[in-house]
Amino acid sequence: MSVITIDGQIGAGGLELGRRLAQTMDFNFVDKIALQRSSLLDDRRDVNTFSDRFWLFVERAVSGMAIGNAIGDPYFHVPEDLLLPLTWDSEGPIAAHTKDFHPTSVDGVFDLGNTVLVHRAGCVEAGERSALKVGLFASWGDRVARVMNREGLKSVSDAEYSIKKREKLQREYFYGIHGVQPDDRNLYDIWIDTSLESIRVASIKVAKLARQDMVFQTT
Repeated sequence: MSVITIDGQIGAGGLELGRRLAQTMDFNFVDKIALQRSSLLDDRRDVNTFSDRFWLFVERAVSGMAIGNAIGDPYFHVPEDLLLPLTWDSEGPIAAHTKDFHPTSVDGVFDLGNTVLVHRAGCVEAGERSALKVGLFASWGDRVARVMNREGLKSVSDAEYSIKKREKLQREYFYGIHGVQPDDRNLYDIWIDTSLESIRVASIKVAKLARQDMVFQTT
């Protein structure tokens, strides 16, 4: 196991935990990069399913609008409406923990390893591949407060709208493609309620478990 996926509820602290874990583990950190689900599309390119049609649209959009900036810069500009279905808990483009990290697909993340993958449905995209799957949960009030603070929102209603909009996209993706819901705790190897314990404590717990798994797999 050299990939840690973080999913769960919007505003439960995935970005904060992901950044801390990446620094602690000296891992790459991936949140807002337009990764393609190449591993789940076969060579037939059957576009009759929601999954195939959705990702064909993404691939065409990325190729048409961003290919000029893609070379040498994985965080190329893609309109927000396109990125929202791909990542549901981000305040904007971020830098990778490792400067030369240039994955172009979910497969690339797992092939490279040593990566924290945040709010990219990694818990289900991993398939049979080895990953430590972390699910974060929190009370509604704490989630709203976190989004307000992180994104500089002045209105509770704005934060609530933002969360609900992202949750809708997140649930549609999880259920439409994988037939599951992101708040199903059975999807995760470990789940944490960040209303009951801090991100700092949670990061220590997850890092310890990740290191144990990595040692186990090398013995």
